[in-house]
Amino acid sequence: MALTFQILGPVRACRDDRPLCLPAGRPTAMLVTLLLHAGVAVPVERLCEELWAGPAPTSAVANLRSHASQLRHLLAAPDEPARLHAQHGGYRLRVGPGELDAAEFERLAAEGQAARAAGQPDVAAPLLERALVLWSAADPPPAYGPATATALDRLRQRRSAAREAYAACQLDLGDRGSPALLSLLHGHLAENPLREPAWALLMTAQCRAGDQAAALETYRAACRVLAGELGITPGPELTGLYRALLRHDPRPPSFAGRPAVRARGRAVEVRPVLVPHELPCAAAPFVGRHAELTRLRTALTAAREHPVTVTAYGMAGVGKSALGLRAAVAVLESFPDGQLHLDLGGSVAGTPLPPIEVAARVLRSFRDTAGEPEPIGLAEARARVRSLLFGRRVLLVLDNAADPAQVDGLLPARGGCALLVTSRCPMLDGDARPLRVDPLPPGDGLDLLRAAAGDRRVDEEVEAASAVVALCEGLPLALRSVARRLAEGPHWSMARLARLLRDERHRLAETGLRPRLTASYRRLGPAAPLFRQLGGARTGPITAERAAALTGLPPEDTVRALDRLVTAQLAEPAGPGRYRIGELVRLYAAELAAVELPPGQTGAGESSR
Repeated sequence: MALTFQILGPVRACRDDRPLCLPAGRPTAMLVTLLLHAGVAVPVERLCEELWAGPAPTSAVANLRSHASQLRHLLAAPDEPARLHAQHGGYRLRVGPGELDAAEFERLAAEGQAARAAGQPDVAAPLLERALVLWSAADPPPAYGPATATALDRLRQRRSAAREAYAACQLDLGDRGSPALLSLLHGHLAENPLREPAWALLMTAQCRAGDQAAALETYRAACRVLAGELGITPGPELTGLYRALLRHDPRPPSFAGRPAVRARGRAVEVRPVLVPHELPCAAAPFVGRHAELTRLRTALTAAREHPVTVTAYGMAGVGKSALGLRAAVAVLESFPDGQLHLDLGGSVAGTPLPPIEVAARVLRSFRDTAGEPEPIGLAEARARVRSLLFGRRVLLVLDNAADPAQVDGLLPARGGCALLVTSRCPMLDGDARPLRVDPLPPGDGLDLLRAAAGDRRVDEEVEAASAVVALCEGLPLALRSVARRLAEGPHWSMARLARLLRDERHRLAETGLRPRLTASYRRLGPAAPLFRQLGGARTGPITAERAAALTGLPPEDTVRALDRLVTAQLAEPAGPGRYRIGELVRLYAAELAAVELPPGQTGAGESSR
């Protein structure tokens, strides 16, 4: 039984082409929000923001459950899996290929734009025409919340681009300014009067129809609109078309093909700017972090006229990358010009990505650089990135940064770009403080273990599960790693897993943290010997005096080394002059000490007895 959804106009859901009776108000608004995020779990907090203008009432969560129940019942069909699921603290709507008109529009429009860029207007035109037919004459419904409004605005912008591409294809294919093409462009400009390419296309079509007077009047109308609304004059391309008409040029320049610019007296083809969508699908379960997500989303969406930089930092395995990705996905509608995701290599042992390669990778993501000369240095590469991003709304997610130099100098002076950086060490992010990501509290740790291992296994052995969370120190990476042990061995009990983790010979290996801690350790420099010595410190905070006695270093050098451990997230302050290292980190340091300490040299534990 075929189910289809339409949101490019009045909202409709049909089963075998027969309309379903959608409930008015917030249930339908909830459906639209879920359709715009099809296949992704939308958190309850996000749905509340979308469905209630202003603060949500105390009954909002209960109301959402009621709306979800209505929609689940409405969309149900015999012998078909449920469409709407409660998942990871939110709701996810399953939508199949070809079932949502907005998704079909974006697919057809992207294929059409790609065909046109490849010089195949005969292929592009029917694809773009099919995409545009999906839009109803009426506009989509008003949106309750900011994310839904942004998503619908993005769809309208893509419809505008598709209309212009279709008109250009028709001109490429020899359209002589037919009434159908002129009507399309007039209607398009009535809705989008500030789009210069549309004015140019209309002028070109009027010239093709032999009506130069109408084309000249169109230029004057464009001047009035642009001056009245934006206080600007037309750009050089539109002005050049106008001057060609005044010269009675029999072949005035046309905007129907690929644009060109002048460089040193010759025509140079402009390479098309791609729109990358590189954010990966989050496969691992995610729980909690509501305050952190709100802070990151608020900071990222603050990008308007000037770019913003937002950073999140924390120790190995604490879930910085998962948090950053979840925040990026939550705001992707705010960045219609592209979203880039790049791992800078700071989370595991090895050589992090050099700054010039970071800039080159950004360039490759946003444009086809084949045949283009390589930047001669870091400064030039960064300058090209800034030129590329100027005036655009692009989100750059640079994950696992090892050094501030990797992310410096990429944002332009103006435009709605945002840079989200995750790292072990705190990095400056403009006016805002870097966000420290802490281990999960016990309740959220249990929820993550439930999501990874199953509710039954946790609820049947809550005490043992709580012990597992504590032994993993609330680190999401460790909890997911030990949950795999349960998945691989259905005969394993939670109590048996807790016993395994209590054995210090096995705990570090089971949590999967060793490769991540190795990356932090290898960047300690002169603080590395002190870190190894601290592997024997089994209880309580460590004072600077005690650390100095262990290493034989002057007190000032010891304090600097301890501060380096704090910066690397291998230790944390525990009061004036006192420091603490977590048990998993201590076990790693003890492993290093056993391998790397010279024969006969004792560790911190022996010195303190």
